[in-house]
Amino acid sequence: MSAADTALVDDQTRESARLLKRVPGRARPQKEALREFEEGVAQLRQHYDPVFWPLFVPEAKNMFRWRVELECGCKHEVNTHGEDKYPDDRRFPDLISQCRLPAGEFWCTTDHGPAQKPYRDIVEWVDRKVTEFPADPVEPEYDWMDAEDWAKIRKPKPHTSAFWRVRLSCGHYEQVCTDVDWKPEDGPKLVSEERIVEIRRDFEESWAAADNPGWPEKGVERDHIRKMIDLRWPRPEPERDCFTCTQVRRITGYQRIGWLVTRTTPAPRPSTNLDREKIEARLAAAEAEVQRLRKQLDNPGNA
Repeated sequence: MSAADTALVDDQTRESARLLKRVPGRARPQKEALREFEEGVAQLRQHYDPVFWPLFVPEAKNMFRWRVELECGCKHEVNTHGEDKYPDDRRFPDLISQCRLPAGEFWCTTDHGPAQKPYRDIVEWVDRKVTEFPADPVEPEYDWMDAEDWAKIRKPKPHTSAFWRVRLSCGHYEQVCTDVDWKPEDGPKLVSEERIVEIRRDFEESWAAADNPGWPEKGVERDHIRKMIDLRWPRPEPERDCFTCTQVRRITGYQRIGWLVTRTTPAPRPSTNLDREKIEARLAAAEAEVQRLRKQLDNPGNA
């Protein structure tokens, strides 16, 4: 077994390195990886005061390179702080919300085609930002909306809305719009029993129309509509569709590449007088012990 294979087996005995494996493919040239890292660092420095750089801006000399394999089969290169910080221990960024993904997940930049966004329960209302809007235009803003429907939802005066950052049950973050005066402890507002009967009838009639499949088409969105009807149309809704779930994949394996910046072996430390004195003292003690043992051998009766 080679030294590399031995090191791989030794690493795999550690719980935090359970996904260490051979990842097919080849690593990028080191210069390319370093250039990409430095470009990212330059952008990161623009977001922080220089006094905070040591806390939030990584240094190339501390970064270790890995090849990771995802459950979709795609391979990517990532960096961690040191060779003992494994990729599935790190929380990589969500490329949309800029929050951190759950450990073991990675945003796959490969286009895997369209995917329906699953709905997840909202488990935390994190924070909010209030935004002011001007009055809505008289004409519909959307090509597909007629003037009658637009008149029902149009806001003729300037208005404000609160945009909440929420954490979902999957661990990802999304945004939800609410009235400015609403607070999580207030709970959702419900429509009357009479109104929910009307809403249910309108949707069912639209879905049953032979010449019109109705919005939304069959799938998770229609299931969500039915659930909200059963809950009496709560506002804000207790769940949210998660775009991040369609983009992230679990890390299924990773392989070491090496340090982002090549490390040189430090030169041996020169001996000092103090080191020599310690060695001489140990040598003298050892010689004295040898002499004592020889005397015992020469005079076994006196031992």
